[in-house]
Amino acid sequence: MDRDIEFIIFGEDWGRHPSSTQHLISIIAKQYPVYWINSIGLRQPQLQAKDIRRIIEKLMAFIHRPAITDNEVSPKKLKKIIKPLVWPLARNKTMKYINKKLLETQLPQKKHYRVLWIALPSAIEYIELCQADLIIYYCGDDFSALTGVDHDKTMQAEQTLSIQADLIYVANRQLMARFPKHKTHYLPHGVDLHLFQSQHACPPAIDKEKKNIGFYGSLNNWLDYDLLQQLALARPQFQFYFLGNKDCPQVQQLQNENIHLLPAIPHHQLASYLQHWHIAILPFIKNRQIKMCNPLKLREYLAAGCPVISSDFNAAAEYSPLVSIATTQLEWLSTIDRITQLTPHQVAEYKQKAYQCVQHDSWERRIEKIINTIQKMRSSTTE
Repeated sequence: MDRDIEFIIFGEDWGRHPSSTQHLISIIAKQYPVYWINSIGLRQPQLQAKDIRRIIEKLMAFIHRPAITDNEVSPKKLKKIIKPLVWPLARNKTMKYINKKLLETQLPQKKHYRVLWIALPSAIEYIELCQADLIIYYCGDDFSALTGVDHDKTMQAEQTLSIQADLIYVANRQLMARFPKHKTHYLPHGVDLHLFQSQHACPPAIDKEKKNIGFYGSLNNWLDYDLLQQLALARPQFQFYFLGNKDCPQVQQLQNENIHLLPAIPHHQLASYLQHWHIAILPFIKNRQIKMCNPLKLREYLAAGCPVISSDFNAAAEYSPLVSIATTQLEWLSTIDRITQLTPHQVAEYKQKAYQCVQHDSWERRIEKIINTIQKMRSSTTE
């Protein structure tokens, strides 16, 4: 395996949440030098509290810490974390020029064959600064469907990026048609099999004596709060656990005594909760963003062997019948009742089938495929 390859990554803020890019790059960083560039946003900041807080966070990170920091966070082999001080999706020439000059001073000197990995289309303005030998666009989301995004500017950037990129990976099959066929590859999300298969002690917050139903992730406006409240009311003997940041006002609807709102926890602790739930759920509303989503937790639920009930969307339907699809409150309740009445033997059978379904989906396997493709493309350009 060639070691003289280095990676520059344009992604979200490192450590802010466990994205697919961070999982993938964590594996790459064990073998190659990686320079991670924190988020360059997907819309113009506005004069509102949320944006002002983010601007202050960016300024504080830039002022109080070096622009490039060594071995700052896990994984320890991550070479550098670059905290850019640029204005997202700048529209006038002066601001674009200032942005480029600011970032140019922060970029590392090129030492090896350089792969530029772009997970956010807003990085399009900075490609020429990076001296890349190979440009990869990793499309993990349908940005045209995401909330809080400048859709017009982001999609224009993505279209330009799809032309400039040498290689494109998409995490959702439905996104394949958007990009040139000859250089676009389907790369579904992976899963940390060791983490979710290893046995973990039950956390004190979980009542082991009762039937437990759970969800982890952002408690945002894409969850069906009306449904969740009705499920908890209809089945007071079951406990409902939600782990995550409360990111929308609708969360306040969940006031039932058998609903437990727990704070977000580090990714490596999630398995300890998941393994002690009887059912893991994906209770999403129906919209375009959900239709095109491919949540990491779906494969994590399966790897842990926890029976899954989900709203109807493409990624979940691919795993039916291991993932039970429910579209009405009655279907949700009947499926909950069926699963909670499974015998220990039936639960063991499910665990085995669920694991077999994802046993070849480790993040390491995904990276093996990526590195092989990079090496082939590198060889073809040097022949």
